[in-house]
Amino acid sequence: MSLLRRLAKYVLRNWIFLAFSIACMMVTTVLSVYIPQLGGRVIREILKMGDYGMLVSLVVQILGLTGVLGVLSFIQRYANAYFSQKVVYDIRNDIFKAIQRQSFAFFDRTQTGQLMSRATTDVDRIRGFLGWQIMGVVSSLLLFSGVLTQMLSMDVELTLASFAITPFVFATFLLYGKKVRPVIHLSREQFGAITSVLWENLVGIRVVRSFGREKFEIEKFSKPNTDYYKTMIRVVKLRNIFMPLLSLLAGLSTVIIYWYGGIRVIGGYLTLDQLFVFSAYVSMLMRPFWFIGMFWTGYQRMAAAANRVFEIIDAVPEVKDKPGAITLPPVKGHVVFENVSFGYNKDRLVLKNVNLEAKPGEVVALLGPTGSGKSTIIRLIPRFYDVTSGRILIDGYDIRDVKLKSLRRQIGIVSQDIFLFNASVKDNIAFGKPNATMDEIIRAAKIAKAHDFIMRLPKGYNTIIGERGITLSGGQQQRIAIARAILMDPRILILDDSTSSVDVDTEYEIQQALSMLLKDRTTFVITQRISTIRNADKIVVLENGEIIEEGTHEELMKKRGAYYRIYQTLYEAQREALAMAGVSPFGQPAVAKRNPSESENVKEG
Repeated sequence: MSLLRRLAKYVLRNWIFLAFSIACMMVTTVLSVYIPQLGGRVIREILKMGDYGMLVSLVVQILGLTGVLGVLSFIQRYANAYFSQKVVYDIRNDIFKAIQRQSFAFFDRTQTGQLMSRATTDVDRIRGFLGWQIMGVVSSLLLFSGVLTQMLSMDVELTLASFAITPFVFATFLLYGKKVRPVIHLSREQFGAITSVLWENLVGIRVVRSFGREKFEIEKFSKPNTDYYKTMIRVVKLRNIFMPLLSLLAGLSTVIIYWYGGIRVIGGYLTLDQLFVFSAYVSMLMRPFWFIGMFWTGYQRMAAAANRVFEIIDAVPEVKDKPGAITLPPVKGHVVFENVSFGYNKDRLVLKNVNLEAKPGEVVALLGPTGSGKSTIIRLIPRFYDVTSGRILIDGYDIRDVKLKSLRRQIGIVSQDIFLFNASVKDNIAFGKPNATMDEIIRAAKIAKAHDFIMRLPKGYNTIIGERGITLSGGQQQRIAIARAILMDPRILILDDSTSSVDVDTEYEIQQALSMLLKDRTTFVITQRISTIRNADKIVVLENGEIIEEGTHEELMKKRGAYYRIYQTLYEAQREALAMAGVSPFGQPAVAKRNPSESENVKEG
């Protein structure tokens, strides 16, 4: 019942169209009930009396009423369709808003395909139920009431006899609904799994092809597809068991009418034309019974779909504004981690008692092996997740005490997983600042060293770059992402391996261009590039979620500890590329020729 109350809230928002549709139904019901009466008059007054003129008159009346009935049915269906589409429009908006406000942890545990299935197919099932099935039942109930009234006025005994099997019909519907509902719910989950696999393959088709994994992915898709197929066969079996049974019961009702009705005519309690009208009414009752059966089935499908939809709408974000949260004023960028511990799973900490300070304008480089906690640190700063213990301060404000939007407006992020929208280059750069002028967009692109290649595109800044920026190279995508962050003019900048897809020459140009921009900004950098690491004001080395070393390049090289070993490994890996680009590991133009002893001196720092 709570589910119906939830739907009723959406229905009542659009009650005018619902009321208009029901009003048309009432008129069409009256006409539908009256037309068999005219048929009875044809038998009673014309065939017996042989009045050809009256026959023509009644036939014309029937044709006219049928035409009016058709026009009203069209109007009613249109109003009904408008009503159901508007209800679903509101529901779809609500589910999208709910998805937008969810925390990152929600997406970590929810498959994309499941979300897509709920926001599309499940919502459409609700539309089908409201627009066709429930209104069909309303129409059927009106028709049932009108027909039953007429039948009772003609012959009470025959009416009672015709409803003798009604309890068996409703018992069949109830049993069918009980059996089919869990199966339908399972089918919706399985359909979501199919959508997830399909989405992954559409996005990652180049990876699949590159590694020759087509056969594996086909088999991977076959599993949820087979499960869904088997579940739908179960639904078909249940339907094929119960629907013929309902047809049999309906047939028995017709037999009862002719058998007992014939006895009533022979006994003089009922006339032949009344039996004809009665028989027509019983045939008309088949439609209400059929719709009631379909309604119950449709309700089971809709309920399973609606529950999945409302699970998303009702989901409570784990990270949200606390009551009384304040707007974070413009900050200088003083970031402090105080005894911060965090785990994506509360039982397993990824960060342990991290204490870290970044003063305004400092560039902090984060180093460490995979899984050391580098990415986690930068995800906590914009509060994508809340710390498990400890706190993070920005200019003295605990970030949990300020409004999320005011916090994130002052943080620019460029991650290694670049996402660009299927829109123009201009719109992608201005995504975080949609009111930016063209001059501001071009300036940001120039700083990111993206302007030149943009101008070579077919329509320059108005070029549509395709879904996920697929028409651009990885380096071009990253430069647009950097321009997007630059345009926001953030006080805190996060660069998560943001130059991983650009060549050394381009990276050097970008770093040179960014050097002026970073002067008054606090910047956190995750990178493997030596030039970036060496230029950082502070280098933080993490291992197993803990800070094991912290300091400048020179300080850490003298310690000959973890950073020293990491630096040696990175320098050896990049030596050839740096030399070819004419860039030394210090971020300065390299000496054209250097003897082995000089090389070792550089390596030692």
